[in-house]
Amino acid sequence: MAQAPGTIITPSEQGEAERGTGRRTSLRSPSKDRLLLILLIASVILAFAQPTLGGVVRVTGSGDGCPDWPQCFGNWVPPWSDGHAIVEWSHRTVGTLFGAVILFSTAIIWIRYSQWRGLAYTYTAALLLVIAVGGVGGRVVLSDLDPAWRTLHLGGAEVVAALAVFGLVLATYRPAFPGMRSYLPEHGRGFKLGVAAASMSLVTLLSGAYAVWRGAGAVCPEWPLCGGPVIPSSELVWIHVIHRIISLVTAVLIFYAAHKIYRMPNTSPALKIAAIAAPVILTGQVLMGAANPWSQFDEWARAGHLSLATLLWVDLSFVVSLILLPVPRNEGAELTVSAGKTGSTGQAEAATEAGMD
Repeated sequence: MAQAPGTIITPSEQGEAERGTGRRTSLRSPSKDRLLLILLIASVILAFAQPTLGGVVRVTGSGDGCPDWPQCFGNWVPPWSDGHAIVEWSHRTVGTLFGAVILFSTAIIWIRYSQWRGLAYTYTAALLLVIAVGGVGGRVVLSDLDPAWRTLHLGGAEVVAALAVFGLVLATYRPAFPGMRSYLPEHGRGFKLGVAAASMSLVTLLSGAYAVWRGAGAVCPEWPLCGGPVIPSSELVWIHVIHRIISLVTAVLIFYAAHKIYRMPNTSPALKIAAIAAPVILTGQVLMGAANPWSQFDEWARAGHLSLATLLWVDLSFVVSLILLPVPRNEGAELTVSAGKTGSTGQAEAATEAGMD
C-alpha cells in the first residue's frame, strides 16, 4: 500500500494492507506488554541488587560462608545458626532469582516479539552472561576467593546490569527517525562523553573492588590523601592510591559529561533526569568513600560505597541508552514511513524504527 512521504500508518490501515496482500505482520509493541515490562524492570532492579549484596558478602567476610557450590554445606539451604552462610546463601539466591527473571523475559521476547531482533539479541546475551557469571561465582568459591576471579565475577555482573538497562530502554524507546541505527548528529559528542564516563565508572568500580580483595582497601587511613609518605612505600598502598587517582579522573569526566549531555537539544525528559542523577550519585559515592577511613572502615560505609558505584554505573547505562533511543514509544503512532518510502520498502523502514530490525 503506497503512502505519501511522512504518512503515519495506523494499526487499522496496516491491517487492511496485510489483508490485501495476504501477509501477516505483528504490530504488537513490547512497550504495551505489562508482564514483560514488569519483568524488564525487575531485571534492572535485581541487576543492581546482586552486586550490592555481593558487596555485603565482601565487607562481612562471608565470601566463604558456604564452602561448596552450588550447595551450602551440602544442602540447598544454609545452617540458620551461621550468619556468614546466610549472607552468602542470600547472595546466591538473589542471583538465581535474577537468572530466572532473565530467562523468563528472554523466552517471552522470543515467543511474542521475535521480530524485535535487537531486544531479543540483547536479552539472549544477558541470559548467556548470567550463566557465565554464575559459573565464575562457583570458580570464586572453589579458588579460595582469588582476587582476579572475584573481579571478573563482579565485572560480568555489571555488564549484565548494563544489558538489562539497554533491554528496558529498547522496549520503551525508539530512534528519532525511521531506519536510524545511531544517535542524532547533534548528540554525537554527548554519546562519546557518555560512553567514556560509563566506561571509566566501571574501571573505577572494578579497581576499588580489586584493591579491597588484594587487602589494600584499608591501607590509607586518611582522605583525600593517603597519609604517610607522598610516594607510596608498598605495593598495597600503590594499588589503593591508583584507585583514588582513577576515581578523581572519573569524577571530573562524569561532571563534565553530565553537564554537556543535559544541555543537548532534542532529548527526552528521562535522559535529562539521568544526566542530573549522575553527578548527584557520584557526590554521594565520593562522600561514602571518604566515610570509609573516617568511620574506621565500618561495614556500612564499605558496602554503601560499592552500592553507589553500581547505582552510578546503572544510571550512566541509562544515559547512553537514552541517547541512542531518544523517543518514547508511546508518543504518536507506532510506525512511521520515512520520506520518499512507499509500499513494502516504507514498511521495512518503519519496522526498523520500531526496533524489529
